[in-house]
Amino acid sequence: MPKFWKDMAPRVHEESVHGINMKTYKERPSNLTETLSESAKQFPDKTALIHGDERITYRELQKQVNTAAYQLKQQYGVKKGDRVAFLLMNGIPFVVGVYATLKIGAIAVPLNTKLKSSELEFMLINSGAKVLMANQEWWPNIKELIDRIPVETFFITDPSPPDGTIPFSKLTNQPAEEHTYEVVHEHDPAFIMYTSGTTGRPKGALISHFNMIHTILNYKYCYNLSSNDSTVIAVPVFHITGLAAQLMTFMSLGGKMVLMPMFKPTPFLEILQNENITHVIASPTVYVMTLQEPDYQKYDVSHFRVAGFGGAPMPSETLKGLKKWVPDIELHNTYGLTETTSPVTIMPDEHQLNHVSSVGVTTPVNEARVVDPENRHDLLPGEVGELLFKGPMVIEKYWNNEKATNKSFENGWFSTGDLAVMDSEGFITIMDRIKDMVNRGGEKIFSVEVEDVLYSHQKIVEAAIVGVPDEKYGEVVKACIVLRDGASLTEEEIKDCVRNRLAKFKVPEYVEFMDVLPRNPNGKVVKTELRYIPEVSKN
Repeated sequence: MPKFWKDMAPRVHEESVHGINMKTYKERPSNLTETLSESAKQFPDKTALIHGDERITYRELQKQVNTAAYQLKQQYGVKKGDRVAFLLMNGIPFVVGVYATLKIGAIAVPLNTKLKSSELEFMLINSGAKVLMANQEWWPNIKELIDRIPVETFFITDPSPPDGTIPFSKLTNQPAEEHTYEVVHEHDPAFIMYTSGTTGRPKGALISHFNMIHTILNYKYCYNLSSNDSTVIAVPVFHITGLAAQLMTFMSLGGKMVLMPMFKPTPFLEILQNENITHVIASPTVYVMTLQEPDYQKYDVSHFRVAGFGGAPMPSETLKGLKKWVPDIELHNTYGLTETTSPVTIMPDEHQLNHVSSVGVTTPVNEARVVDPENRHDLLPGEVGELLFKGPMVIEKYWNNEKATNKSFENGWFSTGDLAVMDSEGFITIMDRIKDMVNRGGEKIFSVEVEDVLYSHQKIVEAAIVGVPDEKYGEVVKACIVLRDGASLTEEEIKDCVRNRLAKFKVPEYVEFMDVLPRNPNGKVVKTELRYIPEVSKN
C-alpha cells in the first residue's frame, strides 16, 4: 500500500478472489441494493436526487425502485441474470431503472445515447438484452432494429410513447406487493459496460457488485467523502465516471445528487451555488469551460471542497485557476478504465500541484506494475513500459468475448495498453497509449509529453499529437490544434512553443489548426482520423 494511504491499513486485508490473492476492504456491503436500502433507512427524508424542478427523497426513491423491481419481475418476466439495457440521459428514470434491475439480480447495460443504430444493434445483440428503457428522442434509432434485436419489452420515458412501447411511468405507479427476490451475491454481475475503443468492436466489461463496491469505498476513503457531501453529475451516467464515481458512490453515502442532462457552464455554476455542492468529478474540459465564463467569480462556491478530474491532461493553468477560485479545494487527478471500474490511481491532494503530470498513486487496494511490453518483465522505477493493474475493481472478464479476455487478463493482472512510468515513491505518469507512441527514426516520442507543453499555452484549448509517415524517419510528429475563440497563432509559434521546452526531435513537423478534434461517442479523441499529412509544406 502506498505510504500516502497508511491510515487506511486497518480497513484492508488480503483474500483470495477467484483464485487470485488481492487486497480488499474488510467491511463492505454485500451488494449494491444494500447500499440504497441502508441510505433510505438512515436518511429517509433527505433529498437523494434533483433533476430540473423534480426532487426526490431517499424514502421516495426506495419506494419507486421497489415498485419498479416488482413490476419488472412479476409483469414483464425479468429474472436474475437477465440483461436490461438503458438508452437514457441523466435523469431519475435511469436511477430507478438501474436499481430496480440490480434488486432483481439482473444485469444493467447502460448505452451511450450518442451511438448510431448499427452500434446499438451490436451491443443489444451481444448483451442479449431482454428489456430496453429509452428516452423518446432515441426511439428512431431503435425502431429500425426491432426485428433484429432480442429485446422483448420497450419502456419509453414519454407519457405518450410510440405504438408497441410502454410508458416508463407504468413501472412506478402500479401497485407492488411484498416480494422476496433471489439472493444477490457480491460476485454476481451487476453491469455490462461497453468500452469506447477507437478501433474494432466495443468490448462488454462485466462489472460485478464486488467490483463496484470497492470503487465506492475507494472514492469514499481517498476523497474523504461522507453523507454530508453533495455532487452535481455533469458527465453522462452511462459512462463509468458518472455511474461509479458519482451515482453509485453518493447513493451509498446517502449524499445529495443533482443530475445535469448536459453540461453548460452557467447552469453548472448556478447549481454549485444554489445547492451548496461540495464535490465534482469531471473531465478537464468541464473545469476549463467553467473558468472561461466571464462572471464565474460572482458565484458563491464556498461549499465546493473536492474536485476530481481525469480522462485527459489537465492544463496546469486550470489547476492554478481552481486553487485561486476556491483556495481550500482538494484536487485529485484520478485514473481508471471501464475494465477497472474507474479509479485505480488517485492523487493525494497535498501532492497534486507538485506532480501536475502524474495520475497519482494506486488506491489502498490496488497493485500496479510497469512491464516491458514484449517480454512482460518488470521494469525499474523511471523506466517506461506497459501499465498493469491487479485488485478488486479489475473485472474478471469481458462479456461473451473469450479471445479479448485472454489477451487482456492474466493471473488477475489487467493490461491497460497504456505506456507509463512509475517513480520510486509510486507516482505514476501516463506517457501514451502503446499504439499512439511516435517512433521517429528510433526516437520514441510520447504524445502526452508534447500535448502537455501545448496545453500550457493560454491560446490553445485542445491539442492532439500523432505520428504521420515520413520517408526518412518512418514517422514524424504532427500537432492538431484547437484554439480558444478569437485567438490566433501561427504554425511557427506552435513549433516554438515545443522547441523551447523539449528536444528538437519532438518538435512537430506538421501543424494543423482545426475547429474541433474528432471524437468517438464516449468523447475520446480518434487519433486514427488525424494520421494524415495536411496540405501544407513541411518546414
